[in-house]
Amino acid sequence: MKAPDGQEFWNAVEYHEIVSYEKIVSLMYFSDPEGNKVDPAQLGIEHEAIDGAYDVAIFEDLGNGQTKLTFIGNEPMESAKNSGQLEGWNQILDKVAEVVAGLAQAG
Repeated sequence: MKAPDGQEFWNAVEYHEIVSYEKIVSLMYFSDPEGNKVDPAQLGIEHEAIDGAYDVAIFEDLGNGQTKLTFIGNEPMESAKNSGQLEGWNQILDKVAEVVAGLAQAG
């Protein structure tokens, strides 16, 4: 992910549960470019996420080709905003939207 000041950060994800079309339970952490876990403090980041707490993405079919995504993060909302986690998730979702749009055009 890229911070507003242009600094780049890497994340890696461990997937703990995937239920097709329903939910994904994962644990995201800061990493180096090769995916090795990095302590956020080494990056100058105050990190308030709860160790061992998972992120949960829930997908709900609304019909007419629409899906509702509910994301339950491992960090309080204010902290997620201040740490850049919210912006990071928006970047991830923008990339997912590009992939889905490409698949729709190819299909």
